Amino acid sequence: AAAFGGMPYPRAKLERIWKEVLLYQFHDILPGSSITRVYDEATPRYEALLKETAALTAATDAALCSRFDGSRAQRPVAVVNSLSWERSEWLRLAGRWVKAQVPPLGYAVIDAAARASFVPPTVDSSRLENDTLRILFNSDGSISSCFDKEHGREVLAPGAAGNALSIYRDEGDAWDIPMDYRDRDPERLVLESVETVEDGPRSVLCHNYRFGDSVLRQEVVVFAGSRRVDFVTSVDWHEKERMLRTSFPVDIRADEATCDIQFGSIRRPTHCNSLADLAKFEVCAHQWVDLSDRGYGVALLNDCKYGHHLRGNILDLNLLRSPGYPDPTADRGRHRFTYSLYPHAGDHVAGAVARAGYELNVPLRPLACAPGSGPLPAAASWLAPEAADVVVGTVKEAEDGRGLIVRLYEAAGISTKTVLHCGFALAAAEATDLIEENPMPVEIAGRDVPLDLRPFEILTLRLLPARQ
Repeated sequence: AAAFGGMPYPRAKLERIWKEVLLYQFHDILPGSSITRVYDEATPRYEALLKETAALTAATDAALCSRFDGSRAQRPVAVVNSLSWERSEWLRLAGRWVKAQVPPLGYAVIDAAARASFVPPTVDSSRLENDTLRILFNSDGSISSCFDKEHGREVLAPGAAGNALSIYRDEGDAWDIPMDYRDRDPERLVLESVETVEDGPRSVLCHNYRFGDSVLRQEVVVFAGSRRVDFVTSVDWHEKERMLRTSFPVDIRADEATCDIQFGSIRRPTHCNSLADLAKFEVCAHQWVDLSDRGYGVALLNDCKYGHHLRGNILDLNLLRSPGYPDPTADRGRHRFTYSLYPHAGDHVAGAVARAGYELNVPLRPLACAPGSGPLPAAASWLAPEAADVVVGTVKEAEDGRGLIVRLYEAAGISTKTVLHCGFALAAAEATDLIEENPMPVEIAGRDVPLDLRPFEILTLRLLPARQ
């Protein structure tokens, strides 16, 4: 976007940073199965690369923000949405909560002085409630009830406890989890104290736990109008051969759970009818897993935890391990992560679970610099697919410098005819392969690109902007 305004595209720096990031996502580094020295070297390099990326982002923000028109707002703040659908979310701007509405893959100048009406969530030591959900807690911090007020039904299975933080014996190495770990009763963290916070549209119940030499602080957060319950978790972890998990037995029966994977989703069994099913006692997923029937479902979202146990009506997430081999200090130390419970109507498609997973992982981003009175409007979208289940995953300058590369995919597993709306004039468009070769002309209609996508199809487009 900044390049459209004449700012040089930092190709060489992005290339160098990205290739080094890929090195640290090599198959042993990423899952935690390397020796100690690898992490001693990779962690400070990650920190250095993150600082470089933040500096590039800040420079780009400043170049862009000066071109936004913020003259109509009393206290203007520019907010960027890097996902490909319009979003309406609460943000704390200049000390105030503001409901920000931002167009897809674009920005909006928000007035931080504006007031928004809402029904404030309420909280006490055993209850957290907003206008859509009422959550009741047991004395040990687990959830005894999550009632969906909008649909008039209980989310958790009768008599079950949700988010019962459990610690299992884990005597495997960093590659393997014992298949029978659930045959022994888990140990429980001890709830030491409870705090409550009411802050405008945000209410929080804070639980402080201890186990052995480890401490865990968890903020259970709801926002006004939101169907998402966030578990914002900070852990100082010092256990050995232990595995920390959370579990949600939900009031849903289904033979299969749906798991998020790259560019789509996959169904996995919730039963053990065959040896192949039995082997899937632990399965991987990216941003979410979902258990649904045709009328209702529950998803478990996460921002960095990918191991799941999906059996019967249970959504279970592996939060931390501490194997002794090959790294005897693996994962000891401080961690911060968030997972979320997301009840919804319909199946994972009707409930927009993929969008919810992205929104947890990619929040709206207020810019630190103040908008100016430049030539760009107060709000704009650069790219917007019309279909709800078409996701833009990549926007970058073409490797050969000719045009803009946009990679998108169909996320729901259905054939889709749609249109990609562009916020700039187009001269032409091409479809390419994943390495931006073998171009095929694509029809355009003004600033629109008509698309016909097969289920889960990945499409790479080269957009050639018209010269102004």
